[in-house]
Amino acid sequence: MKFRARHSDIKEKINFVGRMLKSRWFVVVCAIWIQCCSGSAYTFGIYSQSIKVALNYNQKHLDTLASFKDLGANVGIVSGIIFEHTSPWAVLAIGALQSGFGYLMIWLSVVGRVPSPAFWEMCLYMFMAANGSTYFNTATVVTCVENFPRSRGIVIGLMKGFLGLSGAILTQLYRAIYAEAPESYIFMLMWLPTLMALAWMLFLRPLPSLKRSNESENLYLMSAIALFLAAYLMTLIIIENTMKLTHLTSVITCSICGLILLLPLGVVYKSEREDAEVDVFLSSSSSSNPSPSLKQPLLPPPSLNFESASSSSAFPGSTPVPPEKDPKAKAEESGAKKGYHSKSEGEASEAADEGTRVERREPHRGENHTFIQAVKKADFWLLFVAMACGMGSGLTAIDNMGQIGASQGYSVQKVGTFISLLSIWNFLGRLGFGTISEICLHRYRIARPVFLALTQATMSIGHLIYAVAFPGSLYVGSVIIGLCYGAQWSLMPAITSEIFGLVRFGTLFNTIAIASPLGAYFLSVQVAGRIYDYEAEKEGIPVPLINDLDGIPIFRWLKSSELLCNGAQCFRMTFIIMAIVSFFGCLVCLILVARTKTFYYQGKSPSRDPMKSSLRSSLLCGWQDQGFAANIGHGYGKG
Repeated sequence: MKFRARHSDIKEKINFVGRMLKSRWFVVVCAIWIQCCSGSAYTFGIYSQSIKVALNYNQKHLDTLASFKDLGANVGIVSGIIFEHTSPWAVLAIGALQSGFGYLMIWLSVVGRVPSPAFWEMCLYMFMAANGSTYFNTATVVTCVENFPRSRGIVIGLMKGFLGLSGAILTQLYRAIYAEAPESYIFMLMWLPTLMALAWMLFLRPLPSLKRSNESENLYLMSAIALFLAAYLMTLIIIENTMKLTHLTSVITCSICGLILLLPLGVVYKSEREDAEVDVFLSSSSSSNPSPSLKQPLLPPPSLNFESASSSSAFPGSTPVPPEKDPKAKAEESGAKKGYHSKSEGEASEAADEGTRVERREPHRGENHTFIQAVKKADFWLLFVAMACGMGSGLTAIDNMGQIGASQGYSVQKVGTFISLLSIWNFLGRLGFGTISEICLHRYRIARPVFLALTQATMSIGHLIYAVAFPGSLYVGSVIIGLCYGAQWSLMPAITSEIFGLVRFGTLFNTIAIASPLGAYFLSVQVAGRIYDYEAEKEGIPVPLINDLDGIPIFRWLKSSELLCNGAQCFRMTFIIMAIVSFFGCLVCLILVARTKTFYYQGKSPSRDPMKSSLRSSLLCGWQDQGFAANIGHGYGKG
């Protein structure tokens, strides 16, 4: 008997582990782990000097490589199209192979294992390496949004947040494994993201299910883990900038970081244990009530309460679809709700009798759009222009942080601190605004584009702080720019999915993301680069003279034939222009706010907490991913 009981207990544990591995929560954990290794584009500064020295490039060559890196990291249209026609694991596999090949060729070129490639070949390798991350990003973000459509703001913030943290995580891992060898870091970027994607790709799949009452709670727990990891990395960065850590210490600190990344598994266990208890309760209730009408209890206990997909609220403006409604009755009800915008049944029959062909209407906001239908809408281009202004100016500041710090006399160590600050606050912006916008949307009906306009206006202030260049301005500016830049990466995908639907979500948000490198190319090369060269020519200070000043080692990287600009004036006009551009993006966002106001505010309820109960969810008219248009599409929000 003891053996049978022990065998039964072991079998039950094995079944529960299998349940955990098949759950949508484990999908989120796998996506987090993949995202933690996908931010190689944010660490270009670690190995850029190795490329410059090994291949005898000048600063213009390096800036061009950085442009191809930015272009590859943001052009994800192909990955979106592939995702629509295949499965997530296929997208991850393609991205892993492409990223691995790109970084492999870069590493072989830097260490001299292959003949020095032509410059255009290096640009191609850099584009391929960076573009692989778009496959990881598309597969993880879109799959998790499909699994948690009613908590999309929190989920997107979580995915984008860990992507923002990945730069700091990869840096810690590199120091622990290779001990400050930049060429080896390129090799690590070749094998680590590839291995991580291939290891977890079969677990990443869409798993739609009922929305349980613990969904938001568990997502907040994962967000708390992310915040704890960010705080740990921030503390570690401060310590590293105040004292020199030994290699053994770096190994220990990196191991602690790895243990923190295992904590989300506890959330998976908690969620599945609670869901298992709900299933047992419903099963026992069903067996004790043989009557068909009494198969399920009217109300589960509060501790086991859950909400079905039809009663869950995740977005204002739609009403739940009653279960098992007769199609004809449903059509009549839908016609009654939107009769002033559609033909009556008699008119439709009359038109059919006369052989009249009824033209198919264009989808409205909230309905699923095809790519062609979306690009015809003004909302799409307003969002695209806003992202070109906001993300473009933010990416320009991030890419030029090394030169900005050097021009103001900061050491390489201080410049590293600014970059780390940008990375940490980039993460906080992604995670924080994803969660805050979700709460404000459901409780107070504050539309997400409002937050987008707010971040654009705040970013313009950050640019002006950089332009003033008072003592400590780079610290303050790094916090503001990082926070706002990260917030926009969290808000843009959520707004895209809400306005244009989920069917072509991967392709659409990757298309809008192209605005970031386009804006950055114009502002970085055509504005920042030209102004910097103009100021450097005015000063006429060659690099050898600078090498003897203040012992700043970053200047030893530059060739003696180059001119160096020294002082706040080198980037002052650039940041004033970028402040104007960012403020223009804020105005564009306000136009989008005005156009989508009715769409977001439709169905306003006096209830302040839509997650409290099914009744309140019904009053708030939660999001129905496929049936949203039937509720508000005809009366409101034409694109």
